[in-house]
Amino acid sequence: MACRTGCPTQDHDSYAACLRGSGVRVAYCNSTNRQDYTRQKIWDRELASYRDAIRQGIEPDGTHRAAIDKAVRASDATGVAYRASGM
Repeated sequence: MACRTGCPTQDHDSYAACLRGSGVRVAYCNSTNRQDYTRQKIWDRELASYRDAIRQGIEPDGTHRAAIDKAVRASDATGVAYRASGM
């Protein structure tokens, strides 16, 4: 047996087979399909911008960058906090 110590079955033929069976994955390794840390950072920044807008009393149409920027621009132009449900 060549299983890892945390293997519940302890019946794999090799250590590699045991790892495959456990579903071990490497995070942020598929940059060809934009599944990498850069995408995660962009998403985190968008959510931070959304939180900042909410703290200011602005209610964007969504959490994506375009909706947040639109709501902030409208609020700045009118002097009234933008509300997605209608101004």
